[in-house]
This record gives sequence, structure tokens and C-alpha cells, in this order.
Amino acid sequence: MKTTLGLMSLTALLLACTPKQSENKIQIEPLTEKEIKAVHVSLQTGMPLDEALNLNDSCEDLPLPADFSKGFIEVPEDYNNPQGRKIQVFYYGKLEAGKDPVVFYNGGPASDSHSSYSVLSEKSESQNFSFLYIDQRGTGCSDQFPTAATKETVERLAHYGSTEIVKDSEVVRKKLLGEQSQWKVFGQSYGGLIVHRYAMVAPQSIKGAYAHGFSLMQDQTEWLKLRIQSQKRVLKMYMKDYPEDEAKLTKLRSLVKEDLCFQDKGTEVCGPKLLDALTIFLGFSNSWPRMHSAIGNLLNGNDTLDMQALQDFVRYYVFGVYNNNGLAGSVISMVEISGGDSDSDSCRRVQEKLTQEGLEPEKWLLNECRLLAGMKNDTWAELLKDVSFQYGMTPVDLKNSLEKNPALPFFLYSGEKDVFVPIETFTEEVKELGSRITYRQFPDSGHEGFYTEPQVWADLLSVH
Repeated sequence: MKTTLGLMSLTALLLACTPKQSENKIQIEPLTEKEIKAVHVSLQTGMPLDEALNLNDSCEDLPLPADFSKGFIEVPEDYNNPQGRKIQVFYYGKLEAGKDPVVFYNGGPASDSHSSYSVLSEKSESQNFSFLYIDQRGTGCSDQFPTAATKETVERLAHYGSTEIVKDSEVVRKKLLGEQSQWKVFGQSYGGLIVHRYAMVAPQSIKGAYAHGFSLMQDQTEWLKLRIQSQKRVLKMYMKDYPEDEAKLTKLRSLVKEDLCFQDKGTEVCGPKLLDALTIFLGFSNSWPRMHSAIGNLLNGNDTLDMQALQDFVRYYVFGVYNNNGLAGSVISMVEISGGDSDSDSCRRVQEKLTQEGLEPEKWLLNECRLLAGMKNDTWAELLKDVSFQYGMTPVDLKNSLEKNPALPFFLYSGEKDVFVPIETFTEEVKELGSRITYRQFPDSGHEGFYTEPQVWADLLSVH
């Protein structure tokens, strides 16, 4: 779940296949799983993309230390049907006497733990703990998500969310640490949602809970509206560092015409909304230099559009990020995050709401909802129509659980430069929970602050 890029050496990379253009539609060669992982590693860690592409994290030869505990557990795909289909879930980590066990949950949904492991294992502070990782069901070395575009697949994917991940984790905890053991649970982004869920499903198993980059609100449409509005705020912060990029981005939006379309895996996106994928850099403050490079690479010196750079950008960031989790990520999000709406449906409502309030979202230089609302995949749209919102959480739900478990410390973190789970979305949860939680807002980091902020590590050490 990484994100920071040494990117746009992208234009120097050789693509697996030269895109083919016909009838104003450019067919983009789909990214391989290895390339998708490399994009996320690069975004989160600052590693150049070409270096990330050379990393080896294949399950056949996963580069783990010899003294790691690792293995598989067998669990029901649907815990309500324990005699039904079984799946294997992979775990790994180093258990050391005298060091608190910490299970880390990466973001996503539908991303594996390997890039998080590579980041955290390089932090000297991590040596104070016994870190454990789980490839969330469907990802990494665990049994993979069902992928056929069928109604049965959608029904099965509804069992791949945070509630089941917590139940899988309990099996791992008991196997490695014992029935009455406790560990600290630490998660970022979607992993932060898992931490919230853990505090409600199995609070007795937790010594301390740490959630970075995830917030709870009652109204999911309002949550998404605040997310989109934050992008305008943080872009102003970015422009103070790179003031020349405002004119460049304005020029780029005028050069990418509405009838210029790109297609990949049945999804089509057209026009200047393609550039809204630059948001993926904006949300990781350590990726701002790469955002600056990306904008520069998209423009030729004579203020014309560099089509090869645009094709590379669309391949790696429009489709490689915003479309890479496919059906699995969409179903999981709808089941427990988005209130039962697809991203495009939610975004259309948010766009309408912002327009009604006179905020003119169509004129913003960056607006992630403009991109999401404009991504069309007719097959998925039909399959997702019947997905229901099953596992909602509210600040009141968490408060009730924590009040029943007064000895459980809960730490909540946000970053001022995070545009994916922005500071504005934490207000409701922090107000509801009050002194029952410890909330820290970091002014100098974004969505990557879970490992860059010293206070997080100090808090992990403070609970005994």
C-alpha cells in the first residue's frame, strides 16, 4: 500500500505494447500485477518506478528473512457457512521475546501487504516490535479473489471485507500467540478501517489500536464531498511550492480534448478529466516533486501535448491506480465504505451537490470525482447494481464498543496534506469520541504519514 513516485522517468520506460489508436479511442495495454504493485510501491515510498518494477515479491520466491514465522491458515470464505468453500490466508513476520506483537494492515481494499512490509522493515523504529503481516484474503500470497464477471463472483466478494479479515486475524493470533493473547493492531487507509472494525468485533484481543488515514462519518455522501473539497485546498498548498504549475495545468486541460478517449479492461475515460488522476500524487506529500515532473513531462517545450507521455500517464495512473482493483475493490468498498453506491454514482451526487452550492467543481484544476464519474464500465455497472451496504460503521458504533472496553487505548491520525481521507472528515468522529481516543493531526504529511511521523512510533511504544 505504498505510494510515492520516482516517476516520469515513465516516458523513458518501454511499454509492454505500443498502444493502438482507432476512431479516436486509444487502447491501453493493461498493466500486469507486477506493474500495478510497482506503481503503488513507487507512490508510497518515493522509489523511482523503474526500480520498483525490478523488485521481486513473487510468492514463489518472497524475500523474507529465514527467522520469520510464516505460513497459511485455512478459513471459511463465508464464516456464516463454515462447512462451505475454504480459502487459504498467508501470514508472515518476526516474533521476538520481550517485544510487543503488532499486526499491520495495509490499505486498499484489494492490495497486498508486501509493499508495506518493505517500507516498515526499513524503519529503525520497527525493530522495537514484533511486526506481523497478513495478506488480506484475496491478495498477495493468499488465495486470490474470484475474478469472473458474474453475479456469483459479486456475491462471493461480499465476504472479502474487513469483518472477515478480522476473523482471519483472530485465527492467526491464536495460532501464533495463544488463545488468551493480545496484540497491537496498526493500520493505514483501508487498514485503518480494519482497525476500527477490530475494536468492535474482537476488542478483547487488542492491547492498543492505531488507525492512520481512515475516518468515520454518518453521511457517506458528505464524507466524499469533504474529500473532494480538500483537493482544492491542498492543491493551493502545492501551488505555493510549484507556482508555475498552475499555468501548465490550465494549459494541459485545454489541450486534452473531450473526444480523446482511452480504453482498458472494458473501462473508457475521455477528455481532460484524465488529468484528475494527478490527485494520486497530491495526496502523498512526498510525491509532490513527482507530480511536478509529471506535469512538466506532459507538456512539450512549445506548449503542446506530449502524447506518448500522456499514454504512459493514463496507463500507469488512470488505469493502473483508479481501475486496478477492478471488481473486487469495487464490491468491498460498496459493501462497507461507500454506503452501497459505486464510486461513479457517489461522485455524480457530490458533483451535483457542489454545483448547487455554487462551488463550480467543473472549473477546478483537479477534481477526483470528475474522473471517477467519467469512468465507464458497462459490465461492472450492471453487476454492481444489486450490491448492498452490509457492514456500515459510525462514530457512535465505535464509541459504544470503546466504552464497553475502557482499558483499550485507541489512537487516530490524520495528515493535513491528505486528500484521500482529509482532516475535514475527522471532525465528527473526534467530537463524538472525545477523550476516549487520542487524535493527532500532522501538518506536514499526507496519506503516507503512518510511517514518517515519529509520534506514531512513540505512541506504539507508549502502550504496555
